[in-house]
Amino acid sequence: MGADLDRRDEARLPIVTRWLDLTVWLLKATERMPRHWRHSLVHRIDEEALAVLTLLTEASYRRSKADLLKEANVGLSRLRMLLEVARRVEAMSPGGHEHALMAIDECGRMLGGWIRDSGAREAR
Repeated sequence: MGADLDRRDEARLPIVTRWLDLTVWLLKATERMPRHWRHSLVHRIDEEALAVLTLLTEASYRRSKADLLKEANVGLSRLRMLLEVARRVEAMSPGGHEHALMAIDECGRMLGGWIRDSGAREAR
């Protein structure tokens, strides 16, 4: 069973693996946010991170993926804004905010490359 999981991890695209790691980190971080933000801000952050994970995973299996990748890119922007709100209302520490933004920026660069590459392939 463990070997099967390892093989699946090796087959996963690096951006999907990195976003999965960030999503798990965010879910744990939002769990520690104040209760009064749970039904608004926390829920939106969690849902956005999971939605991007779903889009990236689905795109990895599709031949025509440009629309999914563009939507994932918009999701990264939405998540950046939600995290900025979390920082400003002090629901997230400045260090946690910085960590999340660095990971999102890394994924954004990876996603930008994937969008350019898939656009070139789809144009052929």
